[in-house]
Amino acid sequence: MDKNDKRRRDEELDRFWDIDALIPKRRAPYTPSSTDATEIVLEEPKKDEAKTAPSGKTEAIPKGEPKRHFIPPHSEAEALQRPAPLLDYVPDNALVRRVRIYPWKSHYRYYEGFVRDAERLYAAQGASCPRVPFFSYVPQYSQMNRPQLEWYLWWRACVRRGESPDTDYSYVLLYAYELINLSHKTDALETQRELCKLWQNYRATFHQLDTYLPDWICDHSLIHRLPPPAACTGELLSAVMAHCGLKEFYVPSGGEDGYVRALLAFCSNYQYRKSKFCTAEHSALFDRVITGALAEVSRHMSVDGKLFAAAKMDDSRLLRDAYTGALCSYQVKRKIEVDYCSFSRSHELRFFITDVVKYTENRIRQSIGVRSRLTVYALSFPVRQLLDAYLDGVLPKRAPIKSAEEPTAAYEKLYDLPKAELSLEHAAEIERVSWDTTERLVEAFADVENSVESPFPPMPLQYEIVPQATEDAESEQENAPTNASAFAAYLAFLQAVQRGDGAGQRTAAKEAGALPEVLADEVNGIAADLFGDILLEECDGAFAVIEDYREILEEILK
Repeated sequence: MDKNDKRRRDEELDRFWDIDALIPKRRAPYTPSSTDATEIVLEEPKKDEAKTAPSGKTEAIPKGEPKRHFIPPHSEAEALQRPAPLLDYVPDNALVRRVRIYPWKSHYRYYEGFVRDAERLYAAQGASCPRVPFFSYVPQYSQMNRPQLEWYLWWRACVRRGESPDTDYSYVLLYAYELINLSHKTDALETQRELCKLWQNYRATFHQLDTYLPDWICDHSLIHRLPPPAACTGELLSAVMAHCGLKEFYVPSGGEDGYVRALLAFCSNYQYRKSKFCTAEHSALFDRVITGALAEVSRHMSVDGKLFAAAKMDDSRLLRDAYTGALCSYQVKRKIEVDYCSFSRSHELRFFITDVVKYTENRIRQSIGVRSRLTVYALSFPVRQLLDAYLDGVLPKRAPIKSAEEPTAAYEKLYDLPKAELSLEHAAEIERVSWDTTERLVEAFADVENSVESPFPPMPLQYEIVPQATEDAESEQENAPTNASAFAAYLAFLQAVQRGDGAGQRTAAKEAGALPEVLADEVNGIAADLFGDILLEECDGAFAVIEDYREILEEILK
């Protein structure tokens, strides 16, 4: 063994007994950096200081030119070199103000093979064949084998004839890609119909289509200046609007009925059809009255043709990529910019529509005899007057409640007292006989009482009942204080109760230095003394007049 080997062996033996080497090394303790504030002074550039242009050249900053700030990845060059729109138009839609279509910013080539295959197979006619499964996240023709391609062509031929045979989701998605990429070679309106038909026939089987096709149909229609699809009506219209990012495009033109349906579906926090009082008996009344009330309000609050312009319904701008999520060639891909009137993104309008629906339902509940009420937060008094004027003419008048009298059993009639007319002479005779009986009793017990004088006054010799005149009573009633004077300290609170204004009730109570509950108890106490019953009842966090005493409250406030 040479010296080097012996030295290495000795070193290994020494390291074997080195316990410190076996212990894992500890990390150095973390020392937090200083969080003290540091003052940084930025010097303003001199007037003659040059700046670097996007091209790399230097140029002087013009005097008075504002500084430009860009958020990455945008640059000044991109902002200055924005391409002109391919199409700029105003559609026939009261909610969509203006549409601009821009070309796609880059020319990518990786879907051109798919477009060539689609053009080659567009006219191919499939023959009847068995169904073959196929799955792909981004289906293309090149991914299918021969049996799968034959089934796709046969299934596509059936769909074009108006049939909808069972198939796999990837085939449906492939056909949607084909319609989008060949839209420049076919009729745009026919492509819109095929996309709508594809979504309508297969959305129940493949719920994933709701995520894509409503937006793709909207993009295709905007790019080709098409109106909303005529097939989207009723429940299908509500479904397509629920899943589309630009709901305003699908609102039907040519009448306010479409606007009202859209507002009820997407701009109200309260769905009246879920109310427990919207039963089968009253559902038609709810639909007719609530839609009519909302249409009446929309007519009065629209300015210069703009829907609900008086309710802070400002215009919005949307910039979106066409056919997001679809296999799409750059020749078809577009950038879409839309100026529109948003009803689904306006919080002020949402609160307003919710209050209108609740207020109208409260009036419906009143007409059908339901005493509970919904809380209406911030509906202005002029709008309430407008709604009342409309609802007074369309709501049925509440019939007076009559208690049904149960028929009396035959044996109970035997216990009825004989009916006799009121007679003053008969009353005088009864009183005279009573005094005779009293006198006999006094005489019979005279010896027992040791001749104590009778405590009863002697019976008058002549007694006659004379009816009192009512003129003095009527004059006293005329001079009595009115009901209004008893409620004088509560007029502001009662006026808010009459309007159904919960906020106004709280304000009136605050000015009076008391809680609304205290004022309501005091009013009910006065009413109980005057009328024998309370006047107010609690309803959804506020107070309302009992319906049977509404006329009494109106007389008080006069």
